[in-house]
Amino acid sequence: MKSAAIICEFDPLHTGHKRLIDFAKTVADKVICIMSGNFTQRGLPACADKYARARHAVTAGADIVVELPTVFATASAENFAYGGVYIAQKMGADFLVFGSECGDMEKLLKCAEMIDDAETQKKIREEIGKGVSYPKAVALATGTELLDKPNNTLAIEYIRALRFAHASIIPLTIKREDNYNEIQPAQYASSSMLRKDASLRDRYTFDYVAKDIDDNVVEKYCNFVPSALSLATKERLALTEGVTEGLENRIVNADKTQGFEKMTEQIKTKRYTRLRLQRVYLDYLLGIDKNTVAESKKNFPPIKVLAANKSSVQLIAKTEKDSDPVTQRADRLYYSLTGGAPLNSVQIIEN
Repeated sequence: MKSAAIICEFDPLHTGHKRLIDFAKTVADKVICIMSGNFTQRGLPACADKYARARHAVTAGADIVVELPTVFATASAENFAYGGVYIAQKMGADFLVFGSECGDMEKLLKCAEMIDDAETQKKIREEIGKGVSYPKAVALATGTELLDKPNNTLAIEYIRALRFAHASIIPLTIKREDNYNEIQPAQYASSSMLRKDASLRDRYTFDYVAKDIDDNVVEKYCNFVPSALSLATKERLALTEGVTEGLENRIVNADKTQGFEKMTEQIKTKRYTRLRLQRVYLDYLLGIDKNTVAESKKNFPPIKVLAANKSSVQLIAKTEKDSDPVTQRADRLYYSLTGGAPLNSVQIIEN
């Protein structure tokens, strides 16, 4: 029996995700979704809690959904991919299936190989030292623009993680057929567009997804962050994952009284993008310091099942029951914003 893994957020799940799940089912008997929990790679809360989003995935055709621990789910593309690939290996996946703007596995494999070259790594570090972002540094060092697109970036990091782990998992990609972020999308709309524009949900997602979307959770979180950061000390910020080169001073000195947006505009630089700052804020709130990721790679957190269909119950034996402390802190923060509560057991769903 063959299985295919999909590393995902489903924030929210849309028709493009359904297409990816359907494709995975053409190459494997079982589809394992490795999904971020209540906070995402954007450093922001998900639009629906992890149990609802896991239920959406199984309803859309996945066989089992396991949680990507928060320390990886809210990290950079490299560590996001590392965590996902580790779980795919532990779950015995034969394939790793993902979308990409490129859609050309040969090009993605070649780019991953170039990035891992020692001389290219040196050039990337030099460009980052000049203050440019990682994707731009890679583009300058390799002469490729593939990393200008977010799904290409993740695809390449998945391949690099598979190479690093010496995994026997076969990577497979499907091409994103159109620009999911267009104001008037053609076939598919991105998760970000569906979060922004509720009018798109009838066409590009499903009723069972749309009804669970919380349009206020990000606003509530953003209202909370400045007041929480107003209590931060430079010493503790300096220990936080992602804080380097005096960023702690910029955060402490920023005006927190004018709200999240104005605070972030004051702190932001060419190197410290809005996305990177959002991750830093969350890492501070969750107590993710510079040693947390390294320790999590050495001693991987428990793998928790969120939902499964009846025919996949045997896969639950490969996982643990409880989440790790960082994920538990993330859950407490999320449910304090939404007024909800986590489930106490795996959801067994008919699909």
